[in-house]
Parts: sequence; C-alpha cells; structure tokens
Amino acid sequence: MNAHDCVFCRIIKRQAPAYIIDETEHVVAFLSLENHPLVVPKAHIPDIYAMPSDIGAHVMAETIKIAKAVKRGLNCDGVYINQCNEPAAGQDVFHYHTHIRPCWEGEEIKAITRFFRSMTHPEDVTETMKATMLKRIQAGLGISTQ
Repeated sequence: MNAHDCVFCRIIKRQAPAYIIDETEHVVAFLSLENHPLVVPKAHIPDIYAMPSDIGAHVMAETIKIAKAVKRGLNCDGVYINQCNEPAAGQDVFHYHTHIRPCWEGEEIKAITRFFRSMTHPEDVTETMKATMLKRIQAGLGISTQ
C-alpha cells in the first residue's frame, strides 16, 4: 500500500472525514471506527520497523497527551494502549497507528476482548457517539467545544 491508497493519509490530508481530536506538525489523533483514539504520524510510515526515531518520539508524546485526556475526559480507571505490526499481529491498516482505549475497573477483559473482536466484527458506532466522544476527550485536553 502506498500513501495514495491509504485511508489514514486521506484523513490527514482532509480528503476523508474523521473526528480529529488533536494535531501537531508531525502527528494527528482522531477517533477510530470503533470510537477510540488513534495516534498516527502524518508521514506515511507502514509499521514500527520503518519508524524513524524522531517521529516515534512525536508519536509517543502525543500518545501520552491523548491518554491523559482520555483519562480526564472520560473519567476512566485506566487506558489500554496497543499497536500492531503486520497481518499476523492484526494490523489491517498499513500506516502506523497506536490505539488508546479507555477501561473501567471490572471491565478490563471485556475491553481487550472487544478490541480483538472489533478487528473482524466492528461494532456499530453512531455519529452521535463519535461527536460525544470527541467532545469529552477534547475537554480532557482543555479544548473548549461548543
């Protein structure tokens, strides 16, 4: 896959719709189809093996920032952060991305199970659910939304 065929590259270029949470010069954070944040480098980097260290540092800094916003905005008990490389590990979009999933006490196993199930059976997420999630996470970032 090249950048022209990549859905994440189209989102970054604003050629495909997305709920953008935050953006820097090097990375963008937006809601996944399953309604949790993804942190993605703006450069088309297919996986961790191709990740330059300097871009990796920007990705991690944004992951930390968004994880804190998820914690504050959703008042969750923790976050589950994961990243997959190659089809054997579950990678289905070949543009590096980090998942940040909110978790609540007693729901950890359910959250991990939902993640693995979502790779083959995505849940139905409405536009209202996405808009609500976006507002709550941006509130956690201190971004005022109207």
